[in-house]
Amino acid sequence: MQLTKKASYGLIAAVELARAPEGTPRSASWIALRYDLPVAFIEKILHELKRGGLVASRQGCCGGYELSVPAHRVTVLEILEALGEGLDLVDCLEGRTSCRLTGVCPTKGAWKAINDRFRDLLDGVSLADLEGGQALGEGRATSSVPHGVARVGEAT
Repeated sequence: MQLTKKASYGLIAAVELARAPEGTPRSASWIALRYDLPVAFIEKILHELKRGGLVASRQGCCGGYELSVPAHRVTVLEILEALGEGLDLVDCLEGRTSCRLTGVCPTKGAWKAINDRFRDLLDGVSLADLEGGQALGEGRATSSVPHGVARVGEAT
């Protein structure tokens, strides 16, 4: 399994929503500009997280997205599942393969155990853990970025 851009950007967007002060929704464009990501893609990702029940949206000039569940109760597994990401390490575990060895494979049981531990690991890491973990860096806003939005990784 390799993390897709959709999964990576979805986790980034969710962390930014978790970092936002309570009652301060973040727009897709705010998140996209901060990380120099495609706005339309971030918008699509946030819609999927909303459909998954993890994010709520507000309309209007001060609208945007915010977490609908406290960050400590949202896991990486839930975010990836809400985005429809395939999380199995090998295709044969969920019957999504036509491998001729599926019924007799001597490693299938081992892969199942490894896969279960991997899913447990993802389910044990909360959005709050990501938010408080490794610093992503703080940059300074530039003229191409709206006031109050700093791109990550820019020199201060």
